Amino acid sequence: MDHMIKIKSLSKSYGKLKVLKNIDLDVSPSEVVVIIGASGSGKSTLLRCINFLEKPQKGTITIDGKEVNHKTKNLHLIRREVGMVFQHFNLFPHMTVMNNVIEGLTQVKKVPHAEAIEQGKAMLEKVGMLDKADVYPAMISGGQKQRVAIARALAMNPQIMLFDEPTSALDPELVGEVLQVMKSLAEEGMTMVVVTHEMGFAREVADRVIYMDEGQIVEQGSFEQVFDNPQNDRTKAFLSHII
Repeated sequence: MDHMIKIKSLSKSYGKLKVLKNIDLDVSPSEVVVIIGASGSGKSTLLRCINFLEKPQKGTITIDGKEVNHKTKNLHLIRREVGMVFQHFNLFPHMTVMNNVIEGLTQVKKVPHAEAIEQGKAMLEKVGMLDKADVYPAMISGGQKQRVAIARALAMNPQIMLFDEPTSALDPELVGEVLQVMKSLAEEGMTMVVVTHEMGFAREVADRVIYMDEGQIVEQGSFEQVFDNPQNDRTKAFLSHII
């Protein structure tokens, strides 16, 4: 079976600080992988390496059968296959919601403006934000901003979606609306890697849960395996603090 993401012996350091240590990870098409772990365990750095926002010191990353690194020709074409949603929405404040969503389509993919608008409408409708197409980010809630950020990533028609703690900057009452959009994507078969503290979401949606600690994958399995029957003492200690 071909993997959508294949990571082999991935290591990343900042100076003397080893953030990732020999990570091996395969993600199958349509699989939803949820990564948990304490702050500083390397979760976000792993995502940023998958999306080429960080350059690893060693190891290989293969996306949809293509091995990629910073020397890869047409890296920008492969990057389009990987959508990313960050903790802080990163919307352009001077642009309307619609213009935020279609910016990549018109500037990167060179889609004609009228066609981009139609695609933008479809994506905003998908995340329940079409009625806010003409307003500016300052006029909508954090949860709404995150839904727009998801629409913006989806507009590029990625094969894979990466979510880096997408709800951690939100007020508790706004978390559900973002998780609902992510659940819908999972049901549609989107390949997803999600770093989150939302254990209810992990229980409902994850095909596999990965626990990371000190730059390593310590344990992985189904939600039930990891949460109800953890094998590693570090996993047990972590779970005892969050459950």
